[in-house]
Amino acid sequence: MQFDTILKNVGEFGPYQKRVYFLLCLPVLCTAMYDIISVYLMYTPAHRCATISSGDPYLTEDTFRNQVNISRKYQYGECVIEVFNNQSRGQDSNATTKPCSTWTYDETVFTSSFVSEHNLVCDDSSASAYMQVAMHCGSIVGSLFQGFISDRFGRKITFCGSTTIILLAGMGSAFSTNIYIFTILRFIQTACSGSVYITAFVLGLEIVGPSKRRWAGILINYFYTAGLIILAGIGYWIRHWKYIQIACSAPAAIFLVYWWLIPESPRWLISQGKQKEARRIILKIAKSNNREDMLALEQLTDDEDEPVKKYGMWHLLSTRTMLCRSVIIWANWFVISLTYYGFYFNAGNLSGDFYLNQLIAGLVEIPATLLLLPLLDTIGRMKLFILGMCVGGVFLLLTGIVEILISSHVVTVTLAMIGKLGVTVGFSVVYIWAAELFPTPLRSSAMGLGCACSNIGYIMTPYIVQLTSSVPVLGKALPLLLFGGLALVASFLTVLLPETTNEHLPETLQSDHRQKSSEIITDVTRQSFLLQNDLVST
Repeated sequence: MQFDTILKNVGEFGPYQKRVYFLLCLPVLCTAMYDIISVYLMYTPAHRCATISSGDPYLTEDTFRNQVNISRKYQYGECVIEVFNNQSRGQDSNATTKPCSTWTYDETVFTSSFVSEHNLVCDDSSASAYMQVAMHCGSIVGSLFQGFISDRFGRKITFCGSTTIILLAGMGSAFSTNIYIFTILRFIQTACSGSVYITAFVLGLEIVGPSKRRWAGILINYFYTAGLIILAGIGYWIRHWKYIQIACSAPAAIFLVYWWLIPESPRWLISQGKQKEARRIILKIAKSNNREDMLALEQLTDDEDEPVKKYGMWHLLSTRTMLCRSVIIWANWFVISLTYYGFYFNAGNLSGDFYLNQLIAGLVEIPATLLLLPLLDTIGRMKLFILGMCVGGVFLLLTGIVEILISSHVVTVTLAMIGKLGVTVGFSVVYIWAAELFPTPLRSSAMGLGCACSNIGYIMTPYIVQLTSSVPVLGKALPLLLFGGLALVASFLTVLLPETTNEHLPETLQSDHRQKSSEIITDVTRQSFLLQNDLVST
């Protein structure tokens, strides 16, 4: 049975689906913040060694600012204090150094960050980097477990459970007393954040009919972009890491009531043989949309739930079709992440205000998303994806060439922003395309593994940049050339995938095989009929 056929009768994107879809999009505002909030929480401000009490051989802060000591000269660096025993700081001056034990931080951007509060600078600066890697690994773990739980136990329980954990872990991390508890809680919050986004995306897509699916796949991106913009405003007005974390985590309390507001995916229920529960939800959709067409529901009986085969992640590799689709989509997801963050790490940050830069980074996503609405169904998923990734790959290569030849900051940033627009198109399309390629029992698992590959790409990007920075002449350009070449190669691999525009979502592993077999049988029958007519006429 094709669930899309039922949706065409009861309403593909009626008032009921729109209300549910809007509710699913609201948590995406928060997941966008959780994805990049580490940029705010773990910000490392400008700093120098702090002066301490007057009993210490080092001057107090007030004395340091206002008094000139004619017998000693002090040089307060970022990590050490130099003490000059001579009256002048000539080359022959004898100087001793002492590592800092306390620091003074620039409060222009943040009055307090987690790094400044716990003094994760100088010898402890590596701890900050490792913490961020560990926290982002939460996205990988969350993507893997989310797919299994969502496909086995349902979209609704995964979504509501994840939002509850996000609230608890987020609020707890704001009041954590040491870096280990903070890292663990942020790891958990990041893991559940990815789970909320994927589940919301899949559930929103599964309750919408084929002709309206592009809206469900694209509009959610506007909420993600809005979350990035809102975070820039929250950071600008609060400027303290603890209260920023609270301001971003507390709204998750609103979503606790979603257990009573959003339904389970009827498409998933049918795939699990839960006919009675699916029928109740479809009837609710039909009544809300004033489309109670009982003929469309005849295929859903009131019989007891039917036993169905259980699927696991390994079934994504169980057939040649699934293996091909999985490997190509996951490889592209990995490369998209490398390409996207390749711009960020290699093109250089925009000069100017920190919060303005964050705002621009969010706003630049809007034009890319606007391009998707008219083009996604017009030219199709495959062509649009290849176009976006080719733009991203070509402009990465151009950025690398500019770095080698003229090293112009203005030109580099301009090329980077154009390329980022293309990669953003690819990012948006791959979510929709992947959801349409995989059957309902494995959809969340496939997308979860894809997001895990994406997060691996994100983690690897700065290390690739660091490894290649030691190469002479081509140092800055080599990562850009590498990422650009990978983007072009990976995008053209997608020509092996089927186009899914306006197609029914596959319900089982056999859906595509049966559809292809049906097309072959129909073609053979038509040819046989024509042959018989020719024989009769002769």
